[in-house]
Amino acid sequence: MKNATRKGFGAVAGAAVLALAASACSNGGSDDASGDTTDAGGQVTIKVSTFNNFGLGAPSDTRPGADLWAKYEAEHPNVKIDEVVAASSDDARAAFNTAISTGTGAYDIQAVDVDWMPSIMAQPDAFVDLGAYAGDNDWLDWKKEQGTTPDGKVVGLGTDIGPEGICYRSDLFAAAGLPTDRAEVATLLGGADATWDKYFEVGQQYTDATGKAWFDSSAAVFQGMVNQIEYSHVDKDGNVIAGTNPDVKAAFDKVTAAALAGQSAGLQQWSDDFNAAFKSDKFATTLCPAWFINNIKGNAGADFTGWDIADVFPGGGGNWGGSFLVVPEQSKVKEEAAKLAAWITAPEQQAAVFAAASNFPSSPTAQADPSVADKTEPFLNDAPVGQIFANRAKAVTVVPFKGAQYFDIQTKMADALNRVDVTKEQSPQQSFDQWLQDVKALS
Repeated sequence: MKNATRKGFGAVAGAAVLALAASACSNGGSDDASGDTTDAGGQVTIKVSTFNNFGLGAPSDTRPGADLWAKYEAEHPNVKIDEVVAASSDDARAAFNTAISTGTGAYDIQAVDVDWMPSIMAQPDAFVDLGAYAGDNDWLDWKKEQGTTPDGKVVGLGTDIGPEGICYRSDLFAAAGLPTDRAEVATLLGGADATWDKYFEVGQQYTDATGKAWFDSSAAVFQGMVNQIEYSHVDKDGNVIAGTNPDVKAAFDKVTAAALAGQSAGLQQWSDDFNAAFKSDKFATTLCPAWFINNIKGNAGADFTGWDIADVFPGGGGNWGGSFLVVPEQSKVKEEAAKLAAWITAPEQQAAVFAAASNFPSSPTAQADPSVADKTEPFLNDAPVGQIFANRAKAVTVVPFKGAQYFDIQTKMADALNRVDVTKEQSPQQSFDQWLQDVKALS
């Protein structure tokens, strides 16, 4: 899903694609992940598919990481880890779905975006039960529930979560006569009582005063809104309610009205223009789940100054994204893969990833670790991001239900928003009506 795609540093996207292609070639083509990966000496190669930047590998100038592969290999000399990084979750999902549906070609460990999980949970027999491997690992209750079947099979082990604050350009706020201190910005947007109406109200003041956009993308803002609706596109019985849900229509109307009033920069998420805009003055705010700090920093450049984050979010709390690790049954080394997946998601490793790469832990034990709780972020004007994201996580009160159809329906919604905000080819009502037809065509 493009509007839930977790992107890494824009600068490495091209390199990631090349790495994927090179890996495929080195392993003989399409079946690059499911061959016999134990050599004559008994060394096991575990092939891992991730996307963007999970922060697990060795760090580089453009790609922060906790260097966990090297640590695990040092502790397990019989194991070699081969991580293949897709440029986006969409890219990874397409290859993964093909591998699972055909029964061949899946990686030993697959990183999975939370929005894929409903379709994975609908076919639990294709994946290893990881419950026996998880040991003392702990997760937030709702995170664990997302990866566990009703009869208790643990299909996915949680990595991070995506509690959201509001990132803002303090220099643009100053030029517009708005407060720049992050506590004052939180108050400006309503503090604990922040609402989307207040966010758009302040946005209109900014746009009217400067002639510039308030937010980056309508699809991005809508994603933050829909993540606060418990049943948005599908009800608990699996019935598609997207076309008749008044909350979905109300969110669509609000964000498109703001876009037509000049508050949106009119950017398609994850496009080259979108990535480049983070070092321009095109917009002043963006929704900011923890993992998105990497995107902003990567797109703007680590030496760029001006971005900050406020401990506030319209509508209370919101969680955008967060991922899991799964082990397909077709893996030839699933025992070793399951052990590695459990190790990666243990509190110690989750804390190390946040310290290195800002992906906020789903483990309460990791969240309480001083390396997480006390972390500050120099790129965001030394913001206490460990405390801010802990507060934002506590503010999450709604865990949206996402049935197997959610991903495709939400993708069509992003298309609908882009027709109004980016290509400007349709009015809001025309585009919403087309979305309704697109949703019907999915069934």
